[in-house]
Amino acid sequence: MSAPSSKTLANLRGRWKLNKSLSADVASILALQGTSKLIRSAIGSASVTLTISQPNDNEYSIKQTATAAAIPGTTEQYILDNEWRTNKDPFFGEVKGRSRWIGLDEGNGMQDSDERWEDSDGGRLIVAEGGSTDGQWEATRVWGFKKLDGERRWIQSVHVWNKEGEDFRGKMVYDFDSEGN
Repeated sequence: MSAPSSKTLANLRGRWKLNKSLSADVASILALQGTSKLIRSAIGSASVTLTISQPNDNEYSIKQTATAAAIPGTTEQYILDNEWRTNKDPFFGEVKGRSRWIGLDEGNGMQDSDERWEDSDGGRLIVAEGGSTDGQWEATRVWGFKKLDGERRWIQSVHVWNKEGEDFRGKMVYDFDSEGN
């Protein structure tokens, strides 16, 4: 389902489902991040849902669940102050990350596509950077809204690379599901 006009980066609250038919192959991203083939296969066959809460305009709590046996859910915190933070992730171990607001021009320059971001937040997008604390892999994600096949979608443009020099670029497309948890 397309994102209603009331949904902006300043108001992502609610449930969002990964649209696998419009998104990049999740297994390719996870492979660069060093996850096992078993986990990649399980997540590849699972339905992925994000439940987002926002304590304030610059802080996001994203609970990710996958409908597959034995795959633990994760919760990620994004505080848009450009400060590096570390935490322990059940899939990736010790990770670091930071996030911040950026301008549309900077965001458009951080993708391989000719698609342009929608200006739904006063000319701003969100960028989240992170990686493993041991330097095995790094990732950058730009968040925003775009029209795909005539429908407004929340998209994360993803760039992942690892220390072996492998690199992947793609997009994760989310369908709005509901306001509730």
